[in-house]
Amino acid sequence: MFDAVATGLAAILGAGIFAIIAPAAAIAGPALLVSLCIAAFVALCNALSSAQLAALLPRSGGTYIFGTRMLGKWWGYSAGWMFLVANTAGPGVIALAFGGYVNAIWGFVPARVAAVLAALTMTAINAAGIRRSVKVTDVIVIISVLSLLAVVVIGLPGAKLSNLTPFAPGGTVGILQATGLLFFAYTGYSRIATLVEEVKNPRHTIPKATVIALGSAVVIYLLVAFTAISVLGSHTLSSSSAPLEATMMAVGSGIGVVIISGGALFTTFNEGLSDILGVSRVAFAMGRESDLPPYLSRVGDQKNPWRSVLFVGAIAILVAGFAPFVTAVAVSSFGTLLYYSVTNLSALRLKKEQRMFPVFLSIAGLIGCLGLAFSLAPDEILIGLIILGAGIVVRLLHITILRPGKPIT
Repeated sequence: MFDAVATGLAAILGAGIFAIIAPAAAIAGPALLVSLCIAAFVALCNALSSAQLAALLPRSGGTYIFGTRMLGKWWGYSAGWMFLVANTAGPGVIALAFGGYVNAIWGFVPARVAAVLAALTMTAINAAGIRRSVKVTDVIVIISVLSLLAVVVIGLPGAKLSNLTPFAPGGTVGILQATGLLFFAYTGYSRIATLVEEVKNPRHTIPKATVIALGSAVVIYLLVAFTAISVLGSHTLSSSSAPLEATMMAVGSGIGVVIISGGALFTTFNEGLSDILGVSRVAFAMGRESDLPPYLSRVGDQKNPWRSVLFVGAIAILVAGFAPFVTAVAVSSFGTLLYYSVTNLSALRLKKEQRMFPVFLSIAGLIGCLGLAFSLAPDEILIGLIILGAGIVVRLLHITILRPGKPIT
């Protein structure tokens, strides 16, 4: 249970609170606090849909497996494709956040160089085996939580309520766009469901660990975001590449700067570590089902799919080296929201006796995912739809050229 909660919490905490609150503040102002709550509710609905599906279908692969079994092959493939695209970009985004804090601490180190080195290291640790990765996670997640709580304790005395006005300069549209970005910060709970084959007693462990991890993250996010925006104001917060370090500097706490700098490096690094771990399991599952090259489904001596780890890691390294930060976050969020739309649709197909939670949660999750996905900026939505279309073409080519004679399902 502790390892499952730690894996989920470590995947949630990270770039979202350490870096993404800055562009969210630029869009929504102090109302990003409302955005965090909306994103948390949608994430909770998705988490509970994922949990009951994982208990029924305990195989690595998450919604790729759920969609395939409950809705059909194309649904499962589309979900798996968008998850892969969105979340292979995710570790790269997180590595960029890591690089931003490295550059803020040691100005002579370029942020991009630090990001690429971080992505390389994350990949190498995961390729070494899951048990080693989980144990690293257990230790670092404790450091992450303590450092974020330190921001609240040290920073709150310097809070100014005047910095909370105007509260919603971007209006409802700004709140929804910020929510779409901030949803990226909650997506780590899916790591628990994708590890279902490696968790003991999944029917009991998966739902409980998911709720504990997500609930803890929501409380921490709200406390830290309120502290940062009430100390800095939305304008200063939005212009910082290391917003929590800037918060500690604004209250004049040298020890706070040290704590949050160390915590930011540990937390963002460990989130990327956990992301590569979870996403590689989806690539492994798609290879096992022949929707991606079967080469990705091969495992090493420790039953670790290191080939899929290297595949995911290579894409993360490219993102860390070249992708614009905010665009990568938005496209990743769009893909993740479409993925969870399929999760909720799959949960709606469950029979009454298979349900662990009320059906309205899956309906709310579906509406929330689609609403947030299409509230993002038009160019970001277009990129996401192009990527989805590319995935459909890839599968059609795979079926008609590489697997001729087999029916298209």
